[in-house]
Amino acid sequence: MKFKQTRKDRTCSNCNEAINKGDMYGQKSTSITGKETCWSIDNRPTEDIPDWAWSNVRFATKHDWCKPCGEQKEAS
Repeated sequence: MKFKQTRKDRTCSNCNEAINKGDMYGQKSTSITGKETCWSIDNRPTEDIPDWAWSNVRFATKHDWCKPCGEQKEAS
């Protein structure tokens, strides 16, 4: 994990401790995949929506890690 110096106060996603301004921290992102359709609520058909009308959408969330937690994760 690459560590950098924070410019604002953060909270560690692993141990919930505060990461103060100027401390080193690491960041990881995870993606969540969902499905969406192109039909709006007013124009959708009365029967089930066909499989070809659905498309996959990815949402990314970032997680901040303090330096001790990040180093422990690298060691394991």
